[in-house]
Amino acid sequence: MNTLKTYIIGAAALMTGAVTAYAQQTPAATATDSSAVYTIERCYELVEENYPLVERYKLLDLTEEFTLKNAYMNYFPQISLQGSASYQTDVLEFPFDLSPYGIEMPTFSKDQYAVIVELSQVLWDGGMIAANRANIRAKADVDMAQQDINMYSLREKVNDLYFGALYLDQQIRQVDILMSDLERERKRIENCIANGVANLSDLDLIEVERITQNQNRESLRSMLDAYLRVLTIMTGVKIDDSRCLVIPVPDGIDREAMLTALIEAEIRRPELSLYKAQELEIDTQLDYWTAGGLPQFSLFIRGGYGRPGLNMMDNSFQPFAIGGIRLVWNISQLYSLGYGKKIVNYSKDQINTVRETFLFNTNLQVEEQVAEIRRYFKIVEDDEKIVELRENIRKSTEAGVENGTKNASDLVSEINKENAARKQLIMHQIEMMKAIYELKTIKNS
Repeated sequence: MNTLKTYIIGAAALMTGAVTAYAQQTPAATATDSSAVYTIERCYELVEENYPLVERYKLLDLTEEFTLKNAYMNYFPQISLQGSASYQTDVLEFPFDLSPYGIEMPTFSKDQYAVIVELSQVLWDGGMIAANRANIRAKADVDMAQQDINMYSLREKVNDLYFGALYLDQQIRQVDILMSDLERERKRIENCIANGVANLSDLDLIEVERITQNQNRESLRSMLDAYLRVLTIMTGVKIDDSRCLVIPVPDGIDREAMLTALIEAEIRRPELSLYKAQELEIDTQLDYWTAGGLPQFSLFIRGGYGRPGLNMMDNSFQPFAIGGIRLVWNISQLYSLGYGKKIVNYSKDQINTVRETFLFNTNLQVEEQVAEIRRYFKIVEDDEKIVELRENIRKSTEAGVENGTKNASDLVSEINKENAARKQLIMHQIEMMKAIYELKTIKNS
């Protein structure tokens, strides 16, 4: 895993552009109480509430609502309008002439016209409308599950920003401590110069180091401000002070017990909900196919105007009407139902394979992440010992400067070594906490 230090150096160059691009698409953050504190879990919630993609939840709900209403309309009476104008090459003709007997036989026109309005009401459709509505709900659940996955992926960005800000904040605090130490040593050396056991050049060394550390602090402060600006835009609340961020894993906690609890926690990733929703959607498709193979009954009333009408012996334009009950049975649908069941089973097997692959890869990630966390446990433990030893060495060098056996150069060197050890400890502590929360993200625990 890349260290936070590497991540921060690489991201700092892109931070200004990221802030500008994101700000153009996101409303300005609202002002909040500067004394407010934000845990990383609260930042997850705020990002999910503020992120522009969250609007898609409302759109999905509206789409499902109106699609269901549209499908329900099939229960209402259906009105259709038909019109036709045709010409045919032959018409009905009588084979003999009855005019000598005073009977005039009708003649029929080869051009025919009709305008028909039909009103129908479904009585029973075999369950097709209900199956269609169930399929609509299942598709909406799939879309919602996919949306949950998209929103969940934001946690990785929050992890990077949150722990990056904590790392920079701790670095700044360490620089402040170092500046205090340098100020204390400056006064100590001034006393030594007054007593004749130190030179003015020793004081210059302290001043050079103080200026260098001040420049380092300004650089760290600038990077921290950039991280906080991006976090502010993503969460929608004003976070301009790193002290608002709570260190997730406090000192003194039983690390092994916490890690064991995380290992034993169940995987609850939104991808699993997606696979379940996809299986339910496939089941509703089979229900729809099954309903399509059942008979359908409906009432109908048909009225129209045309030539000829229902009385074929009358060649004039006339109105007409007919009503009754209709049976429609697409028996051929039953032929393909068996294949439909096989398609459903194969599709569900594919989803199950994808699920098993996802769980396998996730468990593999868990194992790798657990090993990484344990590695940090050991590194942090060693860093704490190194810091303690460096502090003892620095104190010994301070005593040497006072009695004249050591000079300021020796002292500055030891102070820098102690500072470097503390920075290393801080970096590994933050990386350890980030690794723990990455494990939580992997399992959604």
